[in-house]
Formats: sequence, C-alpha cells, structure tokens
Amino acid sequence: MDGITEVAQSIEADLKLRLPKQRVTQRRNLALLVSTMLDVRTANLVELAAGLPRDADRTDMRCQWITRFLSNDHVDCDEVMAPYAQEVMDRAAVAGGSIDLIIDQSKISDRHQVLMLALGFGERALPLAWRAEETGGSIGFGTQKALLEAVLPWIPAGAKVRLLGDRFYGTAELIG
Repeated sequence: MDGITEVAQSIEADLKLRLPKQRVTQRRNLALLVSTMLDVRTANLVELAAGLPRDADRTDMRCQWITRFLSNDHVDCDEVMAPYAQEVMDRAAVAGGSIDLIIDQSKISDRHQVLMLALGFGERALPLAWRAEETGGSIGFGTQKALLEAVLPWIPAGAKVRLLGDRFYGTAELIG
C-alpha cells in the first residue's frame, strides 16, 4: 500500500464519523482526491492526475475521473466542510475569543472567479466555503450573501465575529 492510499483510508474513516450518511463511493473518492492533493501539494489538475493512484493507462483518463468527480452535483462542498469548519471555529473562539472570517475573490481562469471565505487562525487562512462563478469581474453581493449565510450556522453560539476583506468588499450591503 502506498502513502497516498494509506492517508486516504484515514481521511475516509474520519469522513465516515463526521458524515455517516454520505455515500460510500463519494466518501472513498473524496478521500482519495484529498490525499493525493496533500501529496502533490497543488490543485493543478494535470499534477493531481499524475499523482492519483488509480488504474488508468494515461494521465488524461485520470484527469477525466477528477473532472467528473468534481462536477458531481451530489457532492455538496458545504456539507462536507461543515463538521470541519465548525470544529476549527469552535477552537478559534476558545483560543482567541473572536472568529476572524476573511472574504476574498480570486481569478481561477479567463472566465471564472472564486469567492472564498476563510478562517483567519494564527498566521493562516483556512478555507471554509467557496463559490465559483463565470464572470469577467466581481462576484456580486447576492453570491457574497449566500456564502456568508451558508457559514452562519457553523459559527458557535455567542462567538464574536469579524469579517475581513479588502477594499472591494466595503459595500454598504455587505457591511450590513
């Protein structure tokens, strides 16, 4: 058994504890993909495919498997992230008394942008939830609001929250 497969089994066991109703094939595939990403240390599709321990003659076949898995509407990123996000926010609230949420938008292709909400913890930003959209510019307030509302139930009761963002997030709607 190689290291990626061994780590994948550990991730799969943890997912089973946290998400007992998740389909077994989704859990297994997600664990394998996360384990591979940890090993190759990139989200680059070609590098992920090259490192993926799946029986396939060609790298492009592994790329196709990754693309199909990531586009599966039955894999809900918010649902998968919720138990982990809740745990790290609980720890942040106890450790520092407040939860620093960082909102940021990044270009991921010529046509696509991703809006990310991360937890500031120490000198790190831990991604909690995200939304990707096809747009030539800023992702609008509607998506920003939906992202924040998705994370709201994960915040511990009574926790103080600070929302941090650069100058592009200073709209009156978002501040409200």
